[in-house]
Amino acid sequence: MEDFKRILIPTDGSQTSDVAVRKGLSLARMIGAKVKVLFVVDKGNFSNIPPDDLITTLRGHMEAKGNEILDEIEATADEMGVEMEKSLIHGHPDELIVAESKDFDLIVIGTHDRSGLSRLLIGSVTERVVKHAACPVMVIKTREE
Repeated sequence: MEDFKRILIPTDGSQTSDVAVRKGLSLARMIGAKVKVLFVVDKGNFSNIPPDDLITTLRGHMEAKGNEILDEIEATADEMGVEMEKSLIHGHPDELIVAESKDFDLIVIGTHDRSGLSRLLIGSVTERVVKHAACPVMVIKTREE
C-alpha cells in the first residue's frame, strides 16, 4: 500500500459516488496518501444543443452544484486529516478521468450494479476508466435500488 501516495477520486455527487468518496478518503487516511477529488461537468449533455441562455444557466447550475459537492467533501477530508485537492473541469467524464490517471497511483471510483438494458442504455464511465486508466482502479460497487 505504500505505493499509493496519490489517489484520484472522481465524483458526480450521486449516492454511489458518495460511498466511493468515503472509502477513498478512509483509505487515504489509513495509508497517508494525498487525494484529488474530481468533478466533471459532462459536456456530453449539451454537445448537440446550441448555446443559449437556458444552456448557460444549466451549465452554471451544474458548476455551482459541483463546487458545493467538492466543498462538502473537502470539509470531510479536513475532519479526517486527509490532504485533499479539488478540481472541477468540463468535458467527457471517462476521457478526463483517464487523462488525469497518469498523475496518480490509484483511482477510487464508484459504480452502480446495473445489468441488462439499463447497463446497455446508460453505459459505464467506470468500465471505460478501468479499461483505459494509466494506474490501478479500485471499483466500489453499490446496488441500484
